[in-house]
Amino acid sequence: MRGASLIVLAWNQWALTRRCLDSLLACRLEQAEVIVVDNGSEDQTPAGLEEYGARVRAIRLPENLGFVRGMNAGIAAAREDNDVVLLNNDLVFEQVDWLDRLRDTAYAAADHGIVGCRMRGPSPDNLLFHLGGFIEPELLWGQQTESGQQESDVGQFPRDRRVQSIAFALAYIRRDCLDRIGLLDERFHSYFEDTDYCLRAADAGIATVVAGAVTVCHDQHGSTREDGGFRERLWKQSRASFAARWQQRLIEEYRGTVLWQGLSRLPHAYGQLTRSLLWRLDARSLRMAYSPVAPELLDGNDFRLELAARRMLPALPEVALVCAPARMQTTARGRFRLSLAFSEWARPDKAWIEQCNRFDLLLVPDPFQANAFREAGARVPIEVLPLGIDREYCHPDVPTQRNPDGKFVFLSVVEMLGRDAPERVVDAFRRSFDAGDPVELIIYICPGNDESALREELEPLAAIDNAARVRILAGWGFPAYERAQLLVAADAYVSARRGAGWDPVVREAIGCGRVVIAPAYGSQKDLIDEWGHAVEVREEVADPDQPDCLWAQPDSASLEWRLRDVYNRRADLVAEAAARAAPFAEANNLDASADRLVELLASGGTLKPAAAKSPRHRPVDLRRPATGQIVVLGMHRSGTSSVAGLLKLMGAWPGAEELLLRGPDNPRGHFEHGGLHMACVRRLQSAGGDWKAPPRTAPAEAVDAFRRELAPVLEALEPHRPWFVKEPRLCLLAREMLPLLTRPVFILVVRDPHEVAASLQRRDAMSAASALALWEHYTREAFAASEGWARVLVDYRELCDQPAATTGRLFDALVAMGIEGLRLPAEDDIREWIEPSHAPPDLDEALTESQRALLAAIENRSILGSNLVYA
Repeated sequence: MRGASLIVLAWNQWALTRRCLDSLLACRLEQAEVIVVDNGSEDQTPAGLEEYGARVRAIRLPENLGFVRGMNAGIAAAREDNDVVLLNNDLVFEQVDWLDRLRDTAYAAADHGIVGCRMRGPSPDNLLFHLGGFIEPELLWGQQTESGQQESDVGQFPRDRRVQSIAFALAYIRRDCLDRIGLLDERFHSYFEDTDYCLRAADAGIATVVAGAVTVCHDQHGSTREDGGFRERLWKQSRASFAARWQQRLIEEYRGTVLWQGLSRLPHAYGQLTRSLLWRLDARSLRMAYSPVAPELLDGNDFRLELAARRMLPALPEVALVCAPARMQTTARGRFRLSLAFSEWARPDKAWIEQCNRFDLLLVPDPFQANAFREAGARVPIEVLPLGIDREYCHPDVPTQRNPDGKFVFLSVVEMLGRDAPERVVDAFRRSFDAGDPVELIIYICPGNDESALREELEPLAAIDNAARVRILAGWGFPAYERAQLLVAADAYVSARRGAGWDPVVREAIGCGRVVIAPAYGSQKDLIDEWGHAVEVREEVADPDQPDCLWAQPDSASLEWRLRDVYNRRADLVAEAAARAAPFAEANNLDASADRLVELLASGGTLKPAAAKSPRHRPVDLRRPATGQIVVLGMHRSGTSSVAGLLKLMGAWPGAEELLLRGPDNPRGHFEHGGLHMACVRRLQSAGGDWKAPPRTAPAEAVDAFRRELAPVLEALEPHRPWFVKEPRLCLLAREMLPLLTRPVFILVVRDPHEVAASLQRRDAMSAASALALWEHYTREAFAASEGWARVLVDYRELCDQPAATTGRLFDALVAMGIEGLRLPAEDDIREWIEPSHAPPDLDEALTESQRALLAAIENRSILGSNLVYA
């Protein structure tokens, strides 16, 4: 079975190495070997390594050959076919399942080849040193976070993400990636070798991914402290080598300069758009420059923003985007000019409309805004740019402090006194709850121009409440990325906002799994109607500061009723809000907003076309022979038992006869190993489902238990290569099985969905619609899990109609893939085993559109893409 070779590079600093090894060996390291490369240490390291005995394999180098040559020595010593994991000796492992989670990510897609993780500095700062990085081409200052900011760990970036590069302080490299890219380039002594490797892998279509589920502690540069400038010299030498290979190419990959004219701080909505979108656009090959439309002090911790602000501009940038409120709109300085804006009023004022009409394109966040600008007289073309939330920061699992007394907490975030109407929230709260109710209202006042006015209005109101049920948080600044902690500290978010503009906080609260109460008005109307609890709008009233502009007046009685109703149903509503957070974030994703914005910025024709991407890497393209491990995938009742019987006739081993299952629905045998079958059954059960109701997600513990149960079954088959396993549930679990396999071949068995459904109706009394939905789910999962790996498609109908010819094609395909030890069965044996084709089923259930598309892709074989092997 496939294993992993964990390679720790050590050079002196024995205390660090010992701390690393002790924490490493306390983890769950199934199917793993630990190799320590001693890079010519002159301290206690050689003697200390001997004390670990067989738990650690030590490789002693005569002198310090540097990071690259040292790691290459470890890779060369790793077991053949093992994946490798490169490790610094200044790491501390506190998460026992880190290796399992890296494996999950490494085999989540066929083109994943290099996997890193979240790396956090030591306590008490808990700074995130690494989240997947990038390198800017002008000065080649590599950054270890995509956003360019170093932040404290608040649970951000919890998902797997494709990135430009990772730091090789920890790098899981799949064996097929090593086979294709080779060793680390020894022109780099230390530094830049990791970015170089990731860029070379990208050229081969191999993705570099950060596993959000893994966090390790990295005591950075622990092995090169107090080195008298040694580290700096290494860095400069490697930088020169990297620049010679990559700098000009990285510069040329930019499609053109985009000047973002906006604000990074106030107002907060516009500042948030600048901070969150600017770096995403730069990561999408747009050379972003930044020019503030009003005096402001940039955040010194935001490398991306500072980089954009100091970039040299061409005489006329290819694109200019103005992202600012009405009073700060300015002339766009670019060949193609766009404005990203939203109005707080149902009808923007005339001066703003005149300004908008000077642009080439106006971008607004929703149809309400588009209609508002059009009805006010905007003649400029308008496009809707849906603005999602940053899922890397806004999710229900953000760590936070909860109310110590267990009270139900309402939260309101306010920035502008007139627009946000916080006095209405306080008044409604005090009318809705008695002094004895275990509730609390927190009003957070954002720093800004209205801060003093808000405090003068709200602090006396809060003081009236002797029970201290209303708390005002003012004069309390914190980094914008920590706002999710504030949201998650509450149970419900409440707003009495009069303005019609786009409100990022409402969306973030929903993404954080909070109950949301807000007026269904303006840009929030459709959002609140679908995802929140609506406060009725009594009427539209004039904005005192803009008498010709109207905004909403929330109904006080409706707000009071909503507060009480949410509290009365709090258990159900809180659970519902948490369950809906992930679907909301998926449907309202800021990365999708950035992708769409790139398209709109390019619509003026002033940017270069995007560079063609390399074809995605597939392990099957390496042309290495298959190892004789065969996995049969197919939906229940799709003919997998017939194909499995043919494999046995060919000489493939399914396991000892007494371990194979038989059942009344298939008396000739399923050819399913009992241990494998039960491992699959228990895996689905542990995630709360079964074969008829397969769970869409699973806890990590369930995946680990499945692999532990499956591993000895496969180990027992190994001496009998070629062998095969077959179990319909493997359609759902093949990805989790992949780390246990070495160059497997997948046989995908397909059958007409109506025949499958009719068979399930007869056997399991399942409705036709349910059976067809199950067929679609299993089939899509099977093809997705096997994509990029060696695979053969077998059509059950053709097998029944032409048993000898179809079996011959299957045999030829398996032999061509390098499987040895098979024999072609005699034609009489094939015909005796394969039953003749049955009559078409009496089933007229119509297929859905997606089911028809799937069936068509199977019938024309396009589902296999260019990886076409058809039996």
